[in-house]
Amino acid sequence: MATRRDGSSRRKGLTAEEDGGEDWLSTLPDEILHNVLSFLPAHEAVWTCVLSRRWRNLWRSAPVLRIRYAERWDGMAKFDKFVNNLLLLRDPVPLDELEFQTVLGICQLHPLQPSFRLLKYANTWIRHALMCNVRVLRVLVQYQYDLPLLKVNMPLISEHLKTLELRRVLLDKRTLDFSSCPSLEDLEMNSCGNSTANKILSQSLKRLCITNGQFADDLSSLPALQDLEMESCGICTEKVVCQSLKHLCLTQCHFEEPTHISAPGLISLQLNDIWGWTPSLETMPLLVTASVKLWKGSMGCCSECTFHPGTCADCDGDPDSSFKCEFLRDLSNAVNLELAAEDGMCMFKQDLTWCPRFSKVKTLLLDGWVVGHDFYAVVCFLQHTPILEKFTLQLCEGHERMVEIDESSRSVGRMVQFEHLQTVEVRCLRNDEWVHKILKILNTYGITPDKITIQIQMSCGDYI
Repeated sequence: MATRRDGSSRRKGLTAEEDGGEDWLSTLPDEILHNVLSFLPAHEAVWTCVLSRRWRNLWRSAPVLRIRYAERWDGMAKFDKFVNNLLLLRDPVPLDELEFQTVLGICQLHPLQPSFRLLKYANTWIRHALMCNVRVLRVLVQYQYDLPLLKVNMPLISEHLKTLELRRVLLDKRTLDFSSCPSLEDLEMNSCGNSTANKILSQSLKRLCITNGQFADDLSSLPALQDLEMESCGICTEKVVCQSLKHLCLTQCHFEEPTHISAPGLISLQLNDIWGWTPSLETMPLLVTASVKLWKGSMGCCSECTFHPGTCADCDGDPDSSFKCEFLRDLSNAVNLELAAEDGMCMFKQDLTWCPRFSKVKTLLLDGWVVGHDFYAVVCFLQHTPILEKFTLQLCEGHERMVEIDESSRSVGRMVQFEHLQTVEVRCLRNDEWVHKILKILNTYGITPDKITIQIQMSCGDYI
């Protein structure tokens, strides 16, 4: 006998409804109960049919299905049967979202050759979802290695599909043509192999996110694209041209050839730990925020140069040189600007010889490696930021020589007017003597001590 909250007993095996008890949850409208079911894996949503008569058929009309393989199925054959029956018995009502997630086990004899039989019904399930007018479709294959394991070789046709997320799914050229998906706005592709090396066609796509893939698209066939995010990708295209692009974020990407980026409507730009060829950027008059960090393997942006890691041999600051790295000029319209580089890099130092005027910059963060060991280059930068309000200088081990060079050569007598500068933050690992020398040098250049603060980096990476 089961015990109720009031101390009385309920007969074993009966639901609260059958035993005459109260069931407040079941009195809620279908919309709320469907929302509850949307958080459950599909097999658990089906299990709710035993709760009461009210719940018996609710799962059939649930607008969200999360089909997830788990060890409890004891083999894919049972899982396939469950999913096929689930879709067959479900009411013919539209689907808001279908998430299909499966995990491939590793064969001990052939760990790099998973059994593709595990995915034999996937195309059928995707086709069924499109027939049910699904708006959000997620096909996620979990595996130990970054390999595309599911091949989708059919065109996707849907007037309702708005969001598509794929993981370890290999698409052919027909599938990458989304012309028959006029409502598609959001596309995410993770570890989809060479799929992303093909041209993506869509008149409606606004956001594209690619992780662990190859990218060779010039974006000419994505006229509505506003947000482009790429991480751990190889970029092999001569140009990227997109008039509608507003936000561009590239993280740990390798430019395999010189690439020209033309995005005049860009508002925010993030190039984090990029390497290979440094891209050339066309003027971006609407740029508000720009953050650039070059990895140690970065090279210059003009093909005429003779390259060495971290510098342009022919762009060394010679004013008569016909080749000039003008990366900084391309960022001159930013309001908030962050520049950083790996240990030993000095790519931006050459640009400072013909440093452009940053007439809009109000907040500036410079990593010490951006200018090598030349502190005067920092001051040169500041001289070209007339309305700068906040300046942050990040220092690390190895920048002591910056102080020695400046003290012995060019620091004396160079006063600069900083009318709008309110705050200067010097970030360092330890509050050493050479850090205090930098404060004195800043004071020599006209920055008063009351505007300067020192922040020490903690083990967690934050500054105090």
